[in-house]
Amino acid sequence: MTISIQKHDTVVAGLMQDILRQAQDRGWSQGELAERASVPDSSISRIKRTGRADLATLARLASAVGLRLTLVPDSDFTEKLTRGDLF
Repeated sequence: MTISIQKHDTVVAGLMQDILRQAQDRGWSQGELAERASVPDSSISRIKRTGRADLATLARLASAVGLRLTLVPDSDFTEKLTRGDLF
């Protein structure tokens, strides 16, 4: 599988690169990743081409390779909150 994404500057593209790298490390083809994630192979091709995907699709792809999409606080925000500077 070739890891090739057209729009490298988007968050989705970065996430997809990580997912594809994990699949590649497992020796999976793009088709096998799609099958394991229960998404059409064409969806992976579209994400790679456009750098756009819905969150549910990304979550299924990530889960298939043992990853989980998680939001974490921005470190600046956490630091300000801890110091009491926000309120």
